[in-house]
Amino acid sequence: MHGATLLGLRLEFNRYAGMTGAKGSSMNKRAWVNCIFLAIVAMAGPACAEDVLACETQSTNFKRREYRCPLTSSGREQQIRFKADFSGSHDDTQLSMNLTLDGLPVSCLKGSKTWLNGEDGDVSLDCYFVLDGPAGTKRMLFAMINIYHAEFIGVKLSTR
Repeated sequence: MHGATLLGLRLEFNRYAGMTGAKGSSMNKRAWVNCIFLAIVAMAGPACAEDVLACETQSTNFKRREYRCPLTSSGREQQIRFKADFSGSHDDTQLSMNLTLDGLPVSCLKGSKTWLNGEDGDVSLDCYFVLDGPAGTKRMLFAMINIYHAEFIGVKLSTR
């Protein structure tokens, strides 16, 4: 019996993975399993790469969270996404976030969601915006998240 084909590679398990006992060992089996696992993980990766950026927590409590996120301009326009995740949202949940960049309000792009009221389940707020400026310019994003009747999960700042 011939092996499986994955990513154009012909894997002959019976002969090389030691299943027949003739040419293999448990070491070969583990190597093949690792190769297949890595191939599957590589195929499951995002279609468009995202770079995750760091934010510092400024203050936290059950009603409000504040973050400071240093950014550096690349010399070309970059789309930035700030996302806050929550769980346990229900009919009286109210969530909102306000962002400023270098002290000025951020204009979130179409498709952003900076507030919600009364949605059930796991929910998110997000703001897409464009960061521009000369290469190497240091910028500071400040985010304030207001929470009422939901469990805060975390934030993610990323660029594409």
